[in-house]
Amino acid sequence: MKGKVTLWKDDKGFGFIQPDDGSEQLFFHVSSVKTNARRPQVGDRVLYEPMRDSQQRLKAKGVVIEGVKKSSSTSPVKRPIEIEPPKKNIVDYVSILVALISIAAAGFEFYSSSAIESSWPFVIPAVISFFILNRQKKPREKSFSCSRCRKIAEYDARTIQAWNNGFTKLYCGPCHHQWLKDNPRHQQGAMHNQGRGCLGVLALLVIMPVLGGIGLYQWLA
Repeated sequence: MKGKVTLWKDDKGFGFIQPDDGSEQLFFHVSSVKTNARRPQVGDRVLYEPMRDSQQRLKAKGVVIEGVKKSSSTSPVKRPIEIEPPKKNIVDYVSILVALISIAAAGFEFYSSSAIESSWPFVIPAVISFFILNRQKKPREKSFSCSRCRKIAEYDARTIQAWNNGFTKLYCGPCHHQWLKDNPRHQQGAMHNQGRGCLGVLALLVIMPVLGGIGLYQWLA
């Protein structure tokens, strides 16, 4: 049925509706109003269903205010999780400082004594600092938003390694495999870069004994 709001007590949340057919006014409560965009006002044209309560009093239910759109109750859109690149902390800065001081001290000692064995103790802190700086960090968040499908995915060994390498554009497993299919050259490049990283560590492990051997030879000579 249709009617018009003739009285509305906003502070108490109730009012009365005058039906268009001229019948008696109906009581209605704010809890029976379906239009949640705003509260009723005097003069509003409304649609309603008449009913009687337990005391046989006439009242209106399912009240809809005409001309006012019902606000949708859609769930809020989830924002993608922002990926922040790895940041240096106090341990990193101390390691950089120790490495620079150790290298400078080793060079000065070798220049002063012309004996490599005397500078060897200064190299050890630099090597330890190098490994600390190249340690693998873990993101603060446990998940990330895939840059392709926007799906929330958990970090794994692959994405953690990519994040440590400075990448903030990460893909979930299925999107990563599809990307590799579309870009086979990048897959070869990634394997090549991984190989270079392993060779760098291997070269460091080989150079250290060589330098130690040279120092030992000079000491025995």
